[in-house]
Amino acid sequence: MMLKQFIGLMSPKMKSLKRLYELIYKFGPISKSKLVELSGYKQATCARLIDELVEADLIYESGQGESTGGRKPAMYVIKPDNYYLIGVDITRVSTKIALLDLELNHLQSIKLDMTSSTTADYTLHFICEQIQQMLESRNIPLGRLLGIGVGAVGPLDREKGVFLNPKHFLSEGWENVNLVNRLKEAFDTVVLLENGANLAALGEYRRNHWKTADNLVYTMSGVGIRCGVISKGQVVRGNVDMEGAFGHVIVDVHGLKCSCGAYGCLEAYSSLSAIRIEVIKQLKRGKPSLLKRMVNQLEDIRFDHILYSIVQDDPLCSEIVRDAAFYYGIALSNLIYLVHPEVVIIGGVLGSHELFYEVASETAKDRLKNYPHYQIQFHKASEGDNAVTVGAGSMVFDYYLEQ
Repeated sequence: MMLKQFIGLMSPKMKSLKRLYELIYKFGPISKSKLVELSGYKQATCARLIDELVEADLIYESGQGESTGGRKPAMYVIKPDNYYLIGVDITRVSTKIALLDLELNHLQSIKLDMTSSTTADYTLHFICEQIQQMLESRNIPLGRLLGIGVGAVGPLDREKGVFLNPKHFLSEGWENVNLVNRLKEAFDTVVLLENGANLAALGEYRRNHWKTADNLVYTMSGVGIRCGVISKGQVVRGNVDMEGAFGHVIVDVHGLKCSCGAYGCLEAYSSLSAIRIEVIKQLKRGKPSLLKRMVNQLEDIRFDHILYSIVQDDPLCSEIVRDAAFYYGIALSNLIYLVHPEVVIIGGVLGSHELFYEVASETAKDRLKNYPHYQIQFHKASEGDNAVTVGAGSMVFDYYLEQ
């Protein structure tokens, strides 16, 4: 159980073991000579620490590297299946629970659709029940669970582990819910809470970019608009949880009124809620659309109807989504000018659609032409709806590896 000794007060030797393990996690497969170079430890010391990590079943020799003139070096990686992580993603649309190994691979997952019946109590009971079943189905003792990470829509009190007063849930009873305490009582393990946008950014970063980039922005457009920022490899957090703040960036000072009361907010143009309002408005004006054959009453139009119509190249929905993506690209360029990321990820249920992604990314690129040497990478979210659960698991693993 050495890995669980990597928190709290540690001996100098344990700190060295932790440091070496962290390097192997990030750079593995890695040779002993490279570890000596990165750690600054003497070769004999490094060799002894490697032997202890192998003995503790935390790392293993994965093969041989390229020779630089002598014998091929042994290469080391972490052992991914000696401990496990749970990632939870709670949104207004669904709750997802995933079992992950230490390489952040999804081993098992389940999703709960959120309805008027999925109160906080019901959802928490479901989460606990599914975690227990996942562990039992794979014969994983509780001692092998490093912890539970939870990503959720806010606002949150991260330190106390509390949902404050989240809006737009279909059920009641989500105000002032101490989710962290409930899960700690059920499983007696580390439980950490963070807003979902931050964890989506962390999930994409850890799985795909952390070996080559230090700064990343992840934006999500759905019912609301959220954003997570990675700077110098760390999640950027404020004293107050403002996970939806990107949705209230002003893109038109004389524009549409937002739900927050201000005018011209991005959310009033580029969220699913805004797109639905505009679609219904245009249909009432007599514009043709596939949607007319899908519902009896215009007010019955749902987000999934609109998303389906986009895929079917419905002219009305495509035009409205193209306009929404244009405003999104303007906001993206403003964000890029402020935080200077190397990588920008466009995610969420809208960002995953090719039309929205292409227009938003091209609009942002066009507004960055004054800086031709700034080579920024745009990507669609590669982890899809797994990004938050991956980030949640990573947050727990990071808790053990932080210096």
